[in-house]
Amino acid sequence: MNKLIAGLFVSHDIISRFLIRFKHGLMITCLLGIIAYFWQQQVQQTAQYQRLLLDPQTDDLILIDLGRFDANRVYQAQFRITQVIATSEDTITVKQGRYTYGRKRDIKRAIQLDNLMIDNYFDPDPIEWPRAALTDYFARNAIYAIHRPNDIYVMGGIVKQRALPRLHVPVAKYRLSPDNQRGIAHYQVGELSEAREAFAAAVHKDDHWGQYNLATMLLEGEGGEADPAQAIALLRQAAAHGNHKALTLLDTLCPGNTACD
Repeated sequence: MNKLIAGLFVSHDIISRFLIRFKHGLMITCLLGIIAYFWQQQVQQTAQYQRLLLDPQTDDLILIDLGRFDANRVYQAQFRITQVIATSEDTITVKQGRYTYGRKRDIKRAIQLDNLMIDNYFDPDPIEWPRAALTDYFARNAIYAIHRPNDIYVMGGIVKQRALPRLHVPVAKYRLSPDNQRGIAHYQVGELSEAREAFAAAVHKDDHWGQYNLATMLLEGEGGEADPAQAIALLRQAAAHGNHKALTLLDTLCPGNTACD
């Protein structure tokens, strides 16, 4: 035990002398390591931006500095958010935010606060950029960043609407009930309980698309509780009217499904 304690004291003395003797060198080494780390992060981020600019996609956010686009004017920082709305072989089309920010961190904050979802945030007039010019814009910092949404998020903020599942809207051989059409409209904007009520009204009028649409909601429990047994009954009613979607879904559901018994 005494030898262990003595060994610890000796080790402490050696380390202390080493640190005192080489402290300046160690500080410089640590500083260089920190600089190298951030430089590597910057290089990797720049390379990622360049890759995304070579193949821009719809909904990408391209962050720009308007002051860099016009080289003939005195520079003034004017940061804005643009979002890609279409791409072609030669051009990309973007919508540009109406708001100008004086600092890049204000852009980040605007995204994180879901400002892009505010009505009229973007100017309605689109802008076209030649794809071949994107790398030049980036080289002179007119474009300083590009981000691709992860699902609907960038930097933790919502930057596009989540696509809602769309119900089948058939080309009818007869007049569809207004209730079924009203249900589709409610469903497409996420008003699920209202959609369910409208489809139920269509079912009472023996609309086979209303029967099919209500059945799919009952299967998934959308807009209320799930009811597989009633869903199967509705699908059978729709299939009896010749609804091909109901027939296909029944073939998928019924093998091994107790609700079909």
